[in-house]
Amino acid sequence: MDGVRVMVLIMIGCATWVGWQLYSFPGGWAYAFGTQHAGERQHLSEARRKMREAERSSYRRVAAAKEQQHSTQALFEERIRRAEKTLQRVSQPGRGEPVEQQGAAVLHQHVLLIAGEEIPLAGLRVRFEQAQHKNHIYVTRLDGTVHWTPFPHAEHEEDGVRRFAVRIENAVAAENAFRAQQKALITQAEKELQEARADTGARDAARLHLTQMTTLHQHDRQRKAARAELEAARKRWQTITGKLPH
Repeated sequence: MDGVRVMVLIMIGCATWVGWQLYSFPGGWAYAFGTQHAGERQHLSEARRKMREAERSSYRRVAAAKEQQHSTQALFEERIRRAEKTLQRVSQPGRGEPVEQQGAAVLHQHVLLIAGEEIPLAGLRVRFEQAQHKNHIYVTRLDGTVHWTPFPHAEHEEDGVRRFAVRIENAVAAENAFRAQQKALITQAEKELQEARADTGARDAARLHLTQMTTLHQHDRQRKAARAELEAARKRWQTITGKLPH
């Protein structure tokens, strides 16, 4: 059974090759396979090969230029996106990244949430207080407003609550430092965004290179010469056989 399949595949391959040969060298069996026309077939094949190589070489240059242009444009846009994100982060930081949660209190990079209420960290004073059945963390805003949250002993170990209070204090110190330099950070971020938008040198050079390569492709002398040679070979074949090959 396997032998039959092999024979069938061989027959299909041979038929395909014969069909392609007759298509490539039209005019009949003698012209497509006869030894007396082998030189003409070789001449036409060589002209086709030169045309393919000239086309591939020219298209490769254009493709490489397109890839370079795409890459530089992507880098240009990515730099702007990063600068925009930085400006957004320093000018409108929001809550920031979550840091830690204990019970109903959730510490973020810029705010503390207690039972869903958002408390800015800037200027916040933190106090840990121990009691018989539960511990508390108290936080006092700059305006004197006090918030607190309980941590029952049955649910929270004292050491964990104390560490959480220290973590809040550290976050407050970091937030105070951030707010102190926020104006300078915004100025720097705006400058970097402006520079990113103005730095079009690489992008413009890549666009110019693509335009040059496209123009060179359209007027490529090697392609024109190869095409002229192929056209001459096709017409010569037509003169001999009466059939114009592809």
